[in-house]
This record gives sequence, C-alpha cells and structure tokens, in this order.
Amino acid sequence: MADSDFFDFKQPQVRRSLVLLAAGALCGLLLAGYGLFTAKGTRSRGVPPEAVAMVNQRAVLRSDFMTQAQTQFAAPFEQIARAQRLKTLTDMVDEELMMQRGLEIDLPSYDPDVRAALVAGVELEVGADVLAQQPTEAELHRYYEEHKDHYSSEGVFRLRDLVAAEEGTGRAAAAALRSGVAIDAALTRFGLHDSGRFMDAGQVDTGEIFDFAVKAKAEDAQYQAARQLKSGEVSDPIASADGWHILAVIEHRLPIAQSYEQAANKVWTDYKNDAQAKVRAANLRYLRGRADILLAPEYLH
Repeated sequence: MADSDFFDFKQPQVRRSLVLLAAGALCGLLLAGYGLFTAKGTRSRGVPPEAVAMVNQRAVLRSDFMTQAQTQFAAPFEQIARAQRLKTLTDMVDEELMMQRGLEIDLPSYDPDVRAALVAGVELEVGADVLAQQPTEAELHRYYEEHKDHYSSEGVFRLRDLVAAEEGTGRAAAAALRSGVAIDAALTRFGLHDSGRFMDAGQVDTGEIFDFAVKAKAEDAQYQAARQLKSGEVSDPIASADGWHILAVIEHRLPIAQSYEQAANKVWTDYKNDAQAKVRAANLRYLRGRADILLAPEYLH
C-alpha cells in the first residue's frame, strides 16, 4: 500500500496502527515518569512551604530557621536584616551537610562523643512528655506515702573501730568498755588497735560521720551492728579477715523522718526521675523486642 494511504483513516493500514500504538505507549511512559518524579516524597527542585531549603531532599524547616536566627542575633525575626538571615541559612545548610556526612560515614559507630550525644538525644525525646507533665499535689502526696522511708535526715555517728587479735580478748575489751573503762585505756590494757576507718586525717576522734559514710567504709556485718547501737554502747566482737572488731559508739543520732512539706522538692524530683526511668525501660523493651541481638557464647548465660 502506498505511503499516501497512511493518513486515509477510511482505509485500514497496519503501519499506521503500529505507529499509533507506539506513540500511545510513549505518551504513557512520559506521563508515568512525570507523575513519578513530581509525586510527594520524590526528588524535586521545589521547596515546600514549611521549609526554607532542601539539602539532599531533607528539609531545613522554616520554624527552626526563624528560631536559630532570633537566637543568633538576639532580635525578633522581623528586625533581622536579609544579610543576617542569609548567614543563618548558610550555617544551617552547612550543618545539615556535615550531619548527613556523619551519618554517611557511620560516625556514631566509632565516635564515643557522637554516640553519647545521640543516646542522650533519643532519651530526651522519649522522656519529653514526662518532663512536660506537671504532677498534681495528690500524685506527689501519694508518691511520698509509698516511699516514706526514703525521706528522712541522715543518721550521724561518732565512733571508734577497735581491733583485737583474738575473740576472747575482744570480748574482755568490750566488757571493760561497757563497765566504763576509757577507750584509750582499753587499747593499752588489751593490746587493741584502731582500724582507722573512721578517723579523719589520722586524728583519734573522727568527729561526726554520716550514716552513708559508715556504710561505705565498714564491712556489712560491722555496719549492721553499728546502726543498732545507741550513743555510749559497744558491740560484741565481729569477725573479720584482720581480727575481731569492737565498735564503740560515742554518739549516734538516728535519722529523723521528714514531713511531706520538708521533703517536697525531693519528692518532686524523685517522682520525675522514676517516671522517666519507667518510660526509658518501656522504650528499651520495645526496641529489644524488634531488634536482632546476638551475644558472644561466653555472655549467653
């Protein structure tokens, strides 16, 4: 059939049909490509209204830009000159580029400072709601009642820790101290020595020492014995690796419970800390539940 028949639509023409089919397919591909590259979330040359810049398809938000400009130049945004705004925008674009580069080279995996900052940022985000919420007085009172034993003044000691070589000598020394023999006299008579645990800079009389400091310096059995003693009392000898210890309590002021009003500030802080700890634990449970974690054989049990 002659080429002149190509545009004669009254007559069937195979070549014309194939050309039209190809043209239709090409138009379809062009339309699909346009839709793909202009759809939301795909690479585009435009900047959305909520942003002032796009850096590798990541938005520099207009709200962040305004906040940073006002902070940088200590003035309302309307009063900040265009040149100053451009400087802020340049700084933010540079910062975004550096941040993206850090992620690209996996900087958090080997820089401990970056890891710490990243962990702190995630924890701050997770606990943001807790930090923003203000507990009611009723909630704080209930928390205080549930943890009442935490709110008291610190106990205070003045005591000596005398060490005997044998149990029998220790018992004889304890009996003598209870009968009124002075500590220094008992040291000489029974051949005792002071462990020095509760001495200050080598002085014989330690002065006052808080309960928590006694707990930190003494072995557990010695601390448990000391906290039961009142002023002027002496413990039975307590076995230890270096001998038999006799605790002579010169003074023991017991902790005094604090009322809610006295402990209010600490109650508020503890309430917030506990709430944050619960949120953090729940978040870690969630993250562990969706993570694939493998441990070395020696740490499996």
